[in-house]
Amino acid sequence: MTQAQRIQKTLTPWLGVLTCWLAMTSHASAQPAPVPDSDHLVYQMQPGDTLLGLVAKHMQGTDALKRLLQSNSLANANRISVGHKINIPRDLLKYTPSTATVTRLNCKSVIQIDGNASAPIQMGTVLSEGAVLRIPAGCQFGLTLEDESMLRLMSGAVIKLKTLRRNAFETSPEVKIELLDGRMEIDVPRKRQSNDAPFQVLTPTSVAGVRGTEFRVGFNASQRTSQVEVKVGAVGARGGQEKAEKRAQSGEGVAIAANGQSLDIEKLLSAPRYSKAEAQGNSKDWLLKFEADPSADRFMLLTAEDANFSAPVTESQPKQSQVLAPELGVKPVFYQWSSVTASGLMGSAQDFAVCKGYKRQDQWRCNVPFNMAGFNNPHLLFQKVDAQGQTVDLINGPIQANVNNLLVFRGLPSGVYRWRIQHDVNSTAKAGINGQFELVAIPGAD
Repeated sequence: MTQAQRIQKTLTPWLGVLTCWLAMTSHASAQPAPVPDSDHLVYQMQPGDTLLGLVAKHMQGTDALKRLLQSNSLANANRISVGHKINIPRDLLKYTPSTATVTRLNCKSVIQIDGNASAPIQMGTVLSEGAVLRIPAGCQFGLTLEDESMLRLMSGAVIKLKTLRRNAFETSPEVKIELLDGRMEIDVPRKRQSNDAPFQVLTPTSVAGVRGTEFRVGFNASQRTSQVEVKVGAVGARGGQEKAEKRAQSGEGVAIAANGQSLDIEKLLSAPRYSKAEAQGNSKDWLLKFEADPSADRFMLLTAEDANFSAPVTESQPKQSQVLAPELGVKPVFYQWSSVTASGLMGSAQDFAVCKGYKRQDQWRCNVPFNMAGFNNPHLLFQKVDAQGQTVDLINGPIQANVNNLLVFRGLPSGVYRWRIQHDVNSTAKAGINGQFELVAIPGAD
């Protein structure tokens, strides 16, 4: 027998044992990769990490290690390798509080509800986790979070800042906003990454989770129905009784029934467009007609007296896309139209300003007001948009209102106008709002 044959005969039994041991070790360590969800953070073990060290430095609670082992089906805290991914329950994480700052307020009656007590809110007020806010009718209210996310609450809305907190593993704060009634528009910055802390908007019947997007959430407290409508980006939405979510893209929405079951994804309807104005006999009234998608079930109509809709005068849901405008003058009436589906999903909004104009240089013109109440050191960019989408600046700089907080642009002809107002919230923070409207000057007497 050669030397090579003698070595092979000696090692063969041990090779079998080694092969079996490797297979058992491989099988034991092949745990399924954690799946990210809103209740857990997925962390990849780094050189020098130990479970005991992570618990001591970043987690809270006397049973933190036990729960961490259970969440990852681990029997031994000392046997985990570099690169291994683990699930960390979010309620175990040590955290620092995050905040929200009031950056838009055009009324004095917004209150923060705290148990049986309440307190008025002012521009620049800093709110923390647990705050409950009630927005009265006709009030514009905005919040800016630490990650620059913006919340715009519509009149009548009630929200709770359910979760606002930061941890050591994620760049952006964890955010959960609970909408208890009304509607809210959210703009989440795109700097939030897919593996960042969750940003969720909850209602009693739905959950919407987002990254880098603009969307709206509505909840009707009397009917207990919810709506999630996406303007830009994507939103994962599900009913409160569902585990799987439906992913709505830009221009889509998901309605959730009162039983917590989501309906099919729908395409959001476009806003009505101005068609014509009809004089009403010998009266000074005009019937304004708008062309709308024939599949619309009804419409959302807001009217106001200024271009930035600082205080809507009326809010209604007409079945027809037309409105009676009494005694039009050179100062426009402002209308914001949206189409609504049978399931309650509201499409994009379009603003119109309609006046009975006066003629100058062969064009009918209007006097358009902006209400600057509540803005500290405002800066206005106001532009006219031509048919090709090109803009001409009418003003781009700091402004000061003259009478009754109104800034009036006189002699504007029909056309499309775009605006943005930036203002100081405090000595270090700024905020802004923007919009666009189509001005329609109906021929007047001169």
